[in-house]
Amino acid sequence: MLAVDDAGRAIDFYRQAFGAVEVSRIETEEGKVAHAEIKVGDARIMVADEFSGHNHAAKSLGGTPVIIYLYVENADDTVQAAVKEGAISLRPVQDQPHGDRVGKIEDPFGHVWMVASRLDEGNER
Repeated sequence: MLAVDDAGRAIDFYRQAFGAVEVSRIETEEGKVAHAEIKVGDARIMVADEFSGHNHAAKSLGGTPVIIYLYVENADDTVQAAVKEGAISLRPVQDQPHGDRVGKIEDPFGHVWMVASRLDEGNER
């Protein structure tokens, strides 16, 4: 689960940057997202607003030690879309010896993503 400050805005970012589809959302009476689920390709990711005593957003903690490795159909296009929507490019998209084409970004909410596509779909992930 990704804890963020302004989960509604984060879901919109993931929709624009990664082509995410919102599967479900539960909001508090105050309008905060208590739980949401998005789908990016085959990956399902939970997203929620930060709640004191329950979870902490990456930006509240000064960063994150976690890197999310996300397979997409086209890493170049996805990273470009994410940067256009406000992500920071940490490493340009490049072919890697293990058979992936990978770029590294930090989203506007402090989460770090390795965005990858397989170079040769004949190889298993």
